[in-house]
Amino acid sequence: MKELVAPDEVSRLYIVDDETELLTTLAESLRELGFSPQTFDRPEDLLLATSEHETGCVITDLRMPGIGGVELLRRLNQRDSCLSVILLTAFADVPTAVDAMKLGAVSVVEKPFELHALADEINAAMRCSVQAYARRQDLRSARERLDQLTNEEKAVLDLAIEGRPNREIAEQLEISPRTVDRRRQSALRKLVAESVAEYAVLKTRAGRD
Repeated sequence: MKELVAPDEVSRLYIVDDETELLTTLAESLRELGFSPQTFDRPEDLLLATSEHETGCVITDLRMPGIGGVELLRRLNQRDSCLSVILLTAFADVPTAVDAMKLGAVSVVEKPFELHALADEINAAMRCSVQAYARRQDLRSARERLDQLTNEEKAVLDLAIEGRPNREIAEQLEISPRTVDRRRQSALRKLVAESVAEYAVLKTRAGRD
């Protein structure tokens, strides 16, 4: 039997299913494999209990009264959640599965499923969630640093990353070379950057090319 790796303690596992018996059985089976799932029989309760600052995985049934699995995924996306979603379904519904994957579902697992295969999907989903959270934090950090710059400082750096010398930048902006240098140094201090090249990297990370 393949050895399973339990998810990181900081990540959480949630199971959502309106069928209480199935919910309980799946949770107990996953606990035997080293997971610590929290269960909900209503998607609304999951939305109330989670936040956009969490990492982890949500296993949810595709078809449920009211909010189904795809709608739950959509609502998690609307709050910028990094929780990965695995959808369970007893019905081979290709269009719905395609819609779910477009919305960012990690996988759509058809019932009945093999427990260890599901556990592999959960571990992969946990890793995807942590990576997504790291990317989001990196994006926010880059944008926050760039937002500290004045328009004048951005103008200097934008011309500098084109490889233009201070004298040419000064002429184009109609300021002195000394002012160009002062704005460049001020901007780099705010960005905690050593060079203009790092500014270019930050712009790319922030999606502001």
